[in-house]
Parts: sequence; C-alpha cells; structure tokens
Amino acid sequence: MQAGKEHGSAAMGAGIWGGEFQHRGRPWRRARMPSLVAAALVALAQPAVQAQQPSSVQAGQAGELAFSIAPQPLAGALRQFTQQAQHQVLFDPQIVAGRTSPALQGRFTPRQALDRLLAGTGVTVIDAVPGAYTLKAPLREPSPAADAALGTVLVTAQAHAGDTTEGSGSYAASRVSLGKGQSVRETPQSISVVTRQRIEDQGLVSVGDVMQQTTGVTVDYAGSGGLGGTANSFYARGFQISNVQIDGAAVDAFSQGTFDPNMAMYDSVQVIRGADGLYSGNGEPGGSINLVRKRPTAQPQVLASASVGSWNQRRAELDVAGPLAADGRVRGRAVLAHSDREFFYDYADARNTLLYGIVEADLTPATKLTLGGSYDKSASLPWRGGLPRAANGDDLHLPRHTALMAGWGHYDRTNKELFAQLEQKLEGDWRVRAHANYVKVDSDSRLADVTGAVDPTTGLGATLNGFSNDFYSTKKALDANVSGTFSLLGRRHRLLLGADWAKIRDTQDTFLSEVDMPGGINVFGFDPGAIPLPSFVWKTRSFAGYGATQKGLYGRLNLSLTDRLTAIVGARRASYDTQTPWLRFDRAGNLTSRIVSSYGESGIFTPYGGLVYDIDDRWTAYGSVAEIHKSQADKLGGPLPGTPLDPIKGRNFELGTKGEFNEGRLMASMALYRIERNGEAVADPSYPNTDIGDAGLNCCWLSKGKVVSQGVEGEISGELARGWQLFAGYTFNRNHNKTPGIEGIYHSVTPKHLFKLWSTYRLPGELSQWTIGGGANIQSAHFVSGTAKAFNPDSGKFDGAAVPFKFSQGGYAVWNASVQYRINRNWQAVLNLNNLFDKVYYRTVGTSGGNNWYGEPRNVMLTLRGSF
Repeated sequence: MQAGKEHGSAAMGAGIWGGEFQHRGRPWRRARMPSLVAAALVALAQPAVQAQQPSSVQAGQAGELAFSIAPQPLAGALRQFTQQAQHQVLFDPQIVAGRTSPALQGRFTPRQALDRLLAGTGVTVIDAVPGAYTLKAPLREPSPAADAALGTVLVTAQAHAGDTTEGSGSYAASRVSLGKGQSVRETPQSISVVTRQRIEDQGLVSVGDVMQQTTGVTVDYAGSGGLGGTANSFYARGFQISNVQIDGAAVDAFSQGTFDPNMAMYDSVQVIRGADGLYSGNGEPGGSINLVRKRPTAQPQVLASASVGSWNQRRAELDVAGPLAADGRVRGRAVLAHSDREFFYDYADARNTLLYGIVEADLTPATKLTLGGSYDKSASLPWRGGLPRAANGDDLHLPRHTALMAGWGHYDRTNKELFAQLEQKLEGDWRVRAHANYVKVDSDSRLADVTGAVDPTTGLGATLNGFSNDFYSTKKALDANVSGTFSLLGRRHRLLLGADWAKIRDTQDTFLSEVDMPGGINVFGFDPGAIPLPSFVWKTRSFAGYGATQKGLYGRLNLSLTDRLTAIVGARRASYDTQTPWLRFDRAGNLTSRIVSSYGESGIFTPYGGLVYDIDDRWTAYGSVAEIHKSQADKLGGPLPGTPLDPIKGRNFELGTKGEFNEGRLMASMALYRIERNGEAVADPSYPNTDIGDAGLNCCWLSKGKVVSQGVEGEISGELARGWQLFAGYTFNRNHNKTPGIEGIYHSVTPKHLFKLWSTYRLPGELSQWTIGGGANIQSAHFVSGTAKAFNPDSGKFDGAAVPFKFSQGGYAVWNASVQYRINRNWQAVLNLNNLFDKVYYRTVGTSGGNNWYGEPRNVMLTLRGSF
C-alpha cells in the first residue's frame, strides 16, 4: 500500500487540470508493472513521503461539482469524469476493458462520483491525492500470456484540457483546444488531429510535413521551397489557411510568408476546415491550424531519438520531463533538437537547432501558472525560385537534382518565443484562462535564382535575379476567457466569454543584386558553383515598423435544448488596423518616394451558429454556419475621393456526422460543405484608377467578387482492432470564381479529389515486436493558368507580348511504408520509406518563369527511439 501512495503522489503533478493523455507506452510486462512503477517512483519521491501521506484525506474533501455522464463502457465514463471533474485517473487499460458504468447525474464530490461510476465493476480506488486517483482491479492470478504482453499505463487528465496525445499510441483524439477546449463531437465543424503517435510513425518533423498528411489540405511550395525547403502556404476547400493558434490562442504566423516550425516542441496538430472567424478574426475561410505544445508530465520521463536518412539527413532529439519539486506541484520539460540535411536537388542544405522549455506550477489547488519559451535557429543555403518551363508551357524534363540558384546564397533565421498561461478554477466548474505570447524573429538572406521562360532547344532565355532581405519582427498576443456551466429551466448550459489582442510590427530592408553572366544562363547543365558573387548591390525598398493590430471580443453559448440536442450560438466583435511605411531608393541610395499606407476598421461583427444532435452514444449529427472577414479598407469605392470597402466575407455552411467507437479509440466523420466568399474588390470601370494621397489608398473599386467552393469530406482515424491503427481521409472539392468577367476555377492548385491514407499493424504472437505500416497520398490533376511573355527576337529574351498558358500535373499516387522493431522495453528502431515506387511528379505547379517543384524522389529514414 505504501508503494501505491507514492505511485499516486508522483502522478499528482498534473493537479486538478482536466483532459486526458496516455503515459508513454513502455512495454511493461503486465504482472510486473505495479512493482516496477512503485520501485521507480519510490526512488524518485522518497524525500517527500512524509509530506504526501495525509493527502488521501484531502482528496475526499473537494467541493461538489455537477456531473452528467451517460451509461457506457467504463473507459469512456472515466474520460468524461476527468473532463468534468478535472481530476487525474491512473489505470491499466486491461482492468477496465469489457466493463460498463451506470449513469451519473447530479452534484457530487469527485470521489463520490468516481465511486458511483465504479459501482458493480469490481474496480476500486487504492489511493487518492489531490486531483489524482489510482485504480485497481479485483485480485486474480496472472496468466503466462498476460505476463508476456506489452502493457501500457493509461493516465487520463494530463495538464492541459485533455488535448495531449503523447503516449496514447493512438491515431484518434477526442478533445481539442481549438474552440477554447471542446470535444471533437460537440464541435459542429470538420476537425482533424494528427497525433504524436502518427507524427512519430510517419517521421514528420515539420508542420509542412504534417499538413501533407492532413485530410483535405494542399501544401503549396511556390516561392519558398525556398527558404530551406519549407512549405509556403496551406489550402483547404480551395482557400488559404491563414490563421494559426497555439494551445487555442491565436498568433500571427505568416507575416513573412513562410510558416514551418519544428515539430519537436509540439505534441500534436489540430486543423479545423472552413471559416473560423469566431476565434481567429481576420483571414481566409480555408480554416485554422492549432499547435498543441508538449507539456510537463506528472511522472519522470526521458525520450531520445536519432535519425539518419537520404541526402545526408541527420537529426537528434532529447526530451526530458517530470516533477521539479518533491510534492509534484512544479513540473518541467525541456527539449533539445538538432538537424542537418541536404536536399534531393544540388547545393541546398539546411541546419536547425531548437531549444524548448516549459514549467508548470500549481500555485494553489485551484491556480496553475505555466511559463515557457523556445529558441529556434536555422541556417540554410536555400533555393526559392523553382524550375521554369518552356515558353509554350512544355515541361523541360530537367533532372530532379537540378537547382537553378547561386551556390553562395544563405538564409539565416532566429525565432525567440516567450509565453505564459494562467488558469484559475472558480466556483463549480467555472474557470478563467489567460494566455500571453511574445515572438521575436530576426532573419537575413542573400539569394540569387534563375527565373524566366526557356527556349527548349538552346536552354537560354532565363535570367539570374539577385535578392537580399533583412527582416526583423515582433509579435505580441493576449487572450483571456472565462467559461463554465449554469442552470436554466432545469438544464445545464455552457458559456464562454473572452477577449483577445494581437500586435505585429515588422521592419524589412530589400536589396537587389547584379550578377555578371556574359554568356547568359543556360539551364541545361547549370552549375550553381559557377555563379560569381554580385558585382553591385543596392537597397531598393525599406519598410520600417509596418504591421497590424487586431483586437476583439468573443462569446459562445452552448444551450442544452434536450438530452440529445444542443444549440450553439456565438459572435465576435472586432477591430483591425494596419500601417505600412514604405520607402523607395534609387541605385545611388537616394530616397525617391515615401508612402505611409494606413487603414483600419472597427465594429466588425462575425456571427456563429450550430446544432449538435446525439443520435446515440456513438453518433452525432450536426449543422453549422460560420463566418470570417478579411479587411480591404485600403481599397475605396467611388465616387472620388472614395470610401473604404466593406471586408471580404467568407461564410461556411456545413452538415455532417461524427462517430466515436471502441471507447474513444476510433473516430469517424463525414461532412457536406459550401463556402461563399463575397465582396472582394473588383475594379470599377466608371472611374479611373487613382491613388489617394500618400496613404497607400486606391480608388475606385466595387465589392462584387464572388467565389463558391463546395464538396464532401470524410475521415476515419484510430484503432480498428488490437494493434491496428488507421488514418484515412478523402476530400472532394469544386471551387469556382463567379465574379463577372473572370469566371472559372478559383484555386486550380486544389485538386478535385484528394485521398490520404496511413496505417500500421503490430504483428501478433511471437512477432509482436514487429510493426509494419504503409499508406499513400493520392490526388487528381491540378493546374495553373495565366499569361506569359512571348519570345522577343529583338531583345533575345521572353519579354514580348503576353500569351495565355495552362500548366498541368496529372493525377498521381505516392506510396509510403514503414517497419518498426521493438528491441526491448526501452528502445525501438523505425525505418520509413517514402515515395516507395519513385514516382516523378510536380508537387507544385508554377508558371513558365518558375515555381515548379518536383516531389521528393524515393528516400529512406532510419530512426532509433528510446524512452526511459
């Protein structure tokens, strides 16, 4: 029993904070697991034994809370208990398998509620400390088969709202911090979660990698492949995903056009598709990305990994977490990661070092403070221009290793982040949460790329363009909200009220370079190392202190209309303003013009509404209407001097179903959607195009742009059978620009059909150390159309008349596979094979001038992963 007390005490570190996670799946032999856990924790917690012994009495003195839990399998009831009580429960999954719990309705202390859920199951509580319980099954004789099995310690309710997926071993997640903390089923929009298990199984190391494997998301590398091979932008349902959140709080991420952070400091990635204006504010209706930070753990753990792969890829990570105080009330985590890699194309390379740290402290039983920060430094020799085409649109069939860039280039970037979070428990289940985030970015680049259409016979026609950039940015964000339930007309309802504020200020100096190439540029046999250093460099533009400020008030009310039907209504009222000082210089360095573009809007109202109907304990049906706005107040409507146009409005209509099976280990969803994006500026033919003053405003425009996107999405993720994990996501999309005069497909890079699949299976019996995996990314054709300059015989360049073009990439499938071998209970080896059949394709289609990017050829990555 003494060991039981210390097991529970060490788990207390997560305190009373709700949600769930599964402690990292170490292969404990089931019969030995209790003694091993107890022995380890005794060694770690021995100095605190005397202080911890009285805590079991305190656990029973907690105040009464409102509980509403339907009769269901015991594991699912325990998850709901952790969410509603915000308490931890530790147990071996085998002791709850096949057991059910009765309904629980009313107000109880957490211990009373837990005892009622366990009534008749034979499962008992053997220890209780503030905010944490340990469960024990009825005594029975262990079998040899059980002794040989790989066990798992399941820990529900880690420290942050239940969206942590680390250690669950699952591809399914039932709760998200998108929407300020809700379950997936009670959110009436399409949500995908890429869990930590899938990130590790597929070897995903960046957010761009994760987006490539997310349902309905298209990754565009144009213009950035770029800055160290990073993804440039993400699209869903035909529109850009322009908003990013971290732990549910909005942050600006795309101010320099790229966003591809290191996944070593994040637990998982959540993506909501469709308009998300209630919490995101200004942006496009493609959706939002939410990154979930890794959190400290209640029990000590050390994770380490080392990887080597194709193109001299090398990567190492060290991740240490656990209690920092003997009583577990202060917990910490630190992550160190370093990578060094080349690319499948010539000369380019990238190095990255990440240091991440986070500390949580239970200041009181009802107050938790989180402080943390990260230092992320990258140094790379990048290629950003992509491949050109022939002037008539033909593929030049250049080798995939071709890189049309200067070998002396560089791009260096440093991200420094500080964040703080405070969570205060109030009366009942009411809580106040506050987030603060500060990011400072410094970067400089010196690059030169080949752009321009090419004569397919001679290889000539393109030019070398030198570009340099010094960029400095500060980003500040605050978000605070209060949430809880209340009684009205005999039913319990949930209310959320909050406010947010964000300010971005950037400074950027842009330089052009002249490089002397007397013989011109020939793309056939191009040698980056032969490009000379620039003969002349001059500053062309400077943006000093440009940026934007956004603030808003938001609210959401979940009204329980019946036992099965919930209505959700919400709204946001926001303001937005931006300022851009713009200086231009001539070749001699003289200032030639100064413009300060400044505009803003206030009182922007964004409504939200939805209905959620629980068909039964497994299935939920929903419908919703969501909006988002994008400011265009820099464009004025006539007559002169003009008035600012209203914001572009993106409205998302959605009907769907969501299912939860196998006690939450398998999730499924299907949705029909339609997005209408209305009001984008179109030139007004009644008035001449006129710049207004020196404020960067322009007249005259009409708010007549209209784009419609509609389709179907479906996803299944989680455990189909013991040892078999599956993810599959399919998207059908049609998008059209219905603006008069420019009708046609709006975003042709979004394929009509997009299917993503990944699955792993642990072999049974004597082969259980082996896990095999495989999957594919399959999509239909995509294309880019527009106009390009024809060849001019007088100049010898492609600077003649504009001619239309349409460049296409046919449908394709890229297959991937993996093999995992568990060496012992601490070590595992994983071999990932990507593009198994070495498919040659363009993952991004550009223009005749450039931005055509091959997909990666066949490649492998071997990872050795340890957990202690």
